[in-house]
Amino acid sequence: MRRLVLAFMLPVACLSIHAEQTGRISGKVTTKDGKPVAGAKIHLKRTDRNWVKDLISDKNGNYMQVGLEPKEFDLSVTAEGFVEYKEKDPIKIPLADVLLKNITMYTQAEARALALAGGGQTIAPDPGAAQDAEGREAFNQAIPLYNEGKFADALPLVDKAYKVLNEAMNNLKDAQAKADLAPEVGKIERVLGICIAQAGAKKEDGEPFLLKALEKNPKDERVIASLVETSKAKGDKVAEAKYAAALEAIHGPNPDVEYNKGVEAFNAGNSKQAKAHWLKTLEIAPTYGEAHFMLAMVEFGDNNLRGTKMHLEKYVEVSPTGKNAATAKEMLKDPSLKKIK
Repeated sequence: MRRLVLAFMLPVACLSIHAEQTGRISGKVTTKDGKPVAGAKIHLKRTDRNWVKDLISDKNGNYMQVGLEPKEFDLSVTAEGFVEYKEKDPIKIPLADVLLKNITMYTQAEARALALAGGGQTIAPDPGAAQDAEGREAFNQAIPLYNEGKFADALPLVDKAYKVLNEAMNNLKDAQAKADLAPEVGKIERVLGICIAQAGAKKEDGEPFLLKALEKNPKDERVIASLVETSKAKGDKVAEAKYAAALEAIHGPNPDVEYNKGVEAFNAGNSKQAKAHWLKTLEIAPTYGEAHFMLAMVEFGDNNLRGTKMHLEKYVEVSPTGKNAATAKEMLKDPSLKKIK
C-alpha cells in the first residue's frame, strides 16, 4: 500500500519541480482612456535564440502566457488603428512567478502629442513620425503670424512645414497616419501660396499652390486676392482682370481696386480713363475722399473750375483731416474758385 501511495505521489512531485522552472506573463492592453483593446497581438521573442510567440488579447484586453523560461524577451504590441508599441529594453520573465505587463496603445495623433510632450512610453519608431511632428509644429508656429498678416515672418515657417511634411508623407509606414496627414498638407499648400504671393521674393512662385487651393474652393477670397498679386508680378493683365472680377462677384465692387486703377491710368498719362475709374470709385463709396481730390486735379487740368471746386469742397467735407486737406483748403481760397457759385 505504501508503495502504491508513493507511485501516485511521484508524478505530482515531478509536476511541482517543472513549475518551479518556468514563469509567466500577463497583463492588459488598453487605450489612452483605459478602454480595453481586443485583438491586439503581443509579440514575444527570445533574445538568446530564435523563438517567438504571438499572443492575442481577449475582449477585455487581457492576455497571458504560462510556461515561459526565465529568460529575456523582446516585447512589442500591434493593434489596428494604433501605433506599434515596443518595449525599449528586453523584459525578464521571473522564475516561478508572474510578470505583470500592462500596455497602453496610442493612435497616431496621440503618439505625436506624447512625443512632443516628452512622454516616457516607448513607441516603435516610424521613419516619418518625427518629421510629421516637426512639420506640424512649424506650421503651428506660423499660423499666429499668418493670421496677423505678418506674411514675411510666417513664410519661412510655412515653407519648412511644407517641405518636412512632404518628406513625412513619403516616409510614414502607418497608412492611417498618411491619410490623416494628406489634408493637412493641402491646407499648408494654400497658406504657403498666400504667403509667397504677399511677401515672397518672387510672388509668381505662389501661383501653383494657389491654383490647387482654388480648385478645392473657387470662392476662397484670400486665394483669389493672392492670385491677383501673382498675376501682377507676372504682368498678366488678363489673369489679373479675371481674378479681380471673381473677387467683385463674391463681395461686390471694391473701391480700392477702382481707385488704384485710376492712379495707374493717371500716372500713365491717361486722365480720361483715370477719371472714369475714380467716378466708379465714388459710385461704390461716395465718401472716398481721395477719389474726390484726384478728380479735382483732373478737372483743374481740364480747366473745369466748377468741377474742381465741387470735388475740393467734397473732399474737405468727407476728409477734413485727410493727407491732402491742407492743399484742398488752400486751393479753395483762390479767387477764381471763390467766385464760382
